[in-house]
Amino acid sequence: MRHMQNGYRGLSIFMGLNIDRFLSVFAVMFAILLAGWIQSL
Repeated sequence: MRHMQNGYRGLSIFMGLNIDRFLSVFAVMFAILLAGWIQSL
């Protein structure tokens, strides 16, 4: 049972780190698209 809890905790931390990376990439792409749209006005 302890092995399952440790594995879940590790997976939770890993997913938290990956979600942070995906959100930062998404924010950069959104900023680039927004800048292109504003420039085209």
